[in-house]
Order: sequence, then structure tokens, then C-alpha cells
Amino acid sequence: MRYSRQRELITEIIKGRKDHPTADMIYNSAREIEPNISLGTVYRNLKLLNDEGEIVTLETKDKKIHYDGDTSEHSHFICDKCGNIIDLFITFSPLKELEDAGHKVSGEKRLYYGICKNCK
Repeated sequence: MRYSRQRELITEIIKGRKDHPTADMIYNSAREIEPNISLGTVYRNLKLLNDEGEIVTLETKDKKIHYDGDTSEHSHFICDKCGNIIDLFITFSPLKELEDAGHKVSGEKRLYYGICKNCK
């Protein structure tokens, strides 16, 4: 991937946050540093970063896409009521069972939906 100052800025914004921002949130943060950046540039770079495995996308039930700069192995819990996204660092994974059954796993994404403890 060719170097891009704007892509580096977008990457820094995502990796520096723990709140799983949307593209609009990333765009607003980027504009504070680079006022001439366009929303289209943000979207193009988010797609490229996701395709390259540099970030992870998460879709909430209201179809909003959020981004996670932490690509370490972890799951997410998304609250149906408030939309809060919580990182879950749990060790359960069916990868061994899938591979033992002859499947070649290229990646995984575990999302859990429900009501968070604050909304319960």
C-alpha cells in the first residue's frame, strides 16, 4: 500500500480511540487536523484499511458501521438499546473444531447483541 498522509491521519485517529467511531466521527476528528480532507477520502481510506486488515468494521442493528483500530483477537458486545460497543477479551473460539472438520479459516468476527448492564 502506497503511503498517504491522509490515510496515516485516519489510521492514527482510529487506533487512538476506544469508542468504535463511525466514519462521520472520524471525518470530524480528521477535519480538526486537516481541514481540507473530504468525507469521500475518509470513506475510501476506511475501506482500504479494512481490506488490508489494518482495522475492523462492526455493524450495529441500525445498520451503522463502526470502526475498531484494535485488530487483536477479541469479540464485541453491542447494546440494542444505547448502541454502546464493548470490547470482550474472551478466549473461546471454535477455530480448532472448524479446522479439524477440514475447513480453512481465514478470519473471524464475533458479535454479541443484547442489553448492556447500564440499560437493563
